[in-house]
Amino acid sequence: MTAANARLLTTLLSLAADTGSLSDELHFAGRDAAERVPLDHGAANVLRALVLPKAARVLEVGAGFGGLTRYLGEVSATVHAVEADPVRAAAVRFRTRDLGTVTVHDRLVVETYDLAVVQQPYATRNLLEWIRERLSPTGALVVLTASRGVAGTLAAAGLEVRRELLCSPGHEVARAVRGPEIDTELPRLSAAIAGGPANGLALLCGPGAAALWPAYRLATYFNTAERAAFACTRADVVRTGEGAEVRRVPLVPSPPVGGISVGPCADKVYDAPTMVEVLLDEPERVAELLAGWRDLVRAEASRGVEALWDLVPHNVLVDGATLRPIDLEWRNADAGVSEVVERGVLVLADELADAGWSAAADGGSTRDLAGWLGVLIGLHPSFVDSAVEREVAFSAIGSSGTVHGTREVRKAIAEIWRTRLERTVHGYRSTRVGAGVAANEDEVAKR
Repeated sequence: MTAANARLLTTLLSLAADTGSLSDELHFAGRDAAERVPLDHGAANVLRALVLPKAARVLEVGAGFGGLTRYLGEVSATVHAVEADPVRAAAVRFRTRDLGTVTVHDRLVVETYDLAVVQQPYATRNLLEWIRERLSPTGALVVLTASRGVAGTLAAAGLEVRRELLCSPGHEVARAVRGPEIDTELPRLSAAIAGGPANGLALLCGPGAAALWPAYRLATYFNTAERAAFACTRADVVRTGEGAEVRRVPLVPSPPVGGISVGPCADKVYDAPTMVEVLLDEPERVAELLAGWRDLVRAEASRGVEALWDLVPHNVLVDGATLRPIDLEWRNADAGVSEVVERGVLVLADELADAGWSAAADGGSTRDLAGWLGVLIGLHPSFVDSAVEREVAFSAIGSSGTVHGTREVRKAIAEIWRTRLERTVHGYRSTRVGAGVAANEDEVAKR
């Protein structure tokens, strides 16, 4: 990061009205990757995934611009944040100015700590030995790193790695934090929630390390990227007596915004492909699966399911002859069965076009594909325009957290949809990672 970036970040933090760990004001303020990472909603996701000790005295070494510090100060009794760089230290102070739990230091403070958090560049043997001697009898150390080589330094300092967690895409802003066991126990789901290589690690050490990550938990993943704070969620993958379950909750329980909200949901894990995956492999089943999905939407509506808006094909598993809804977190108070069906066909056409679906008319547009899919279940092709209008309104709220002052956001999203609907579908096949049970891309991020 350049000195100019650092000064700008410090200025942003000094002027921000909301410096919380889920601040929309900060999340959308960064101009480039260097600025966005420390301001991201997900900057503290690795720590959010852990069960941090209550009333803890915490040491953080290398506070940077305070992304972790802010979260620690919100959930811990006392936080000593160590940052030697004066510009960054000022940024941390601005970010935590409304918290009485945080003090920022330019050097280590001799205390006893229940939790220590160290970023990789600071994980030297001397520092780790110093921390080891000052951990409480139930204390724990978390080292965030991109290299397994740190494990050797920890061992030399007399600290055993009790738990290694994989962070995807990295530990700076993690989408998923998972134990290695999930790769063998639930490989389809593991690949889906990781979304690619794990370039970060969280190494848990010390006598209290086991309590940070319960034995029954396989992974925790987040939707915090292109959503406003009111719609950010976490999902825990846990073992149960019957296998495994995904339990999703909002990070900040909030009232609906313009009728849009997210809510908790829980799904049993099935080793089954999504409807989109099946259609890519077996396009001849399109009429059968579309009709079955439409009937599923009607059946769920008759049962009073609140999150009907999310019952789109990529949230449906094809488990033999049974269609199983998953990930039903989004609520739309103004949407009924017809609106959900139209939305599902629109989004399905977009996904199939992205994949170069072999059953698509070569040279046709995504709009043509959406219209044809709709006809298969009784929709007039003109449904596309009303479906896009609703999707734009939904995405604008989901990504901004308000119905006011969103004209420019709506205009930009509408233009994205216009471009996507006009693009040509070339009808080739491409390989897509399976979505498993519960880890589809963020609705807004797709747009």
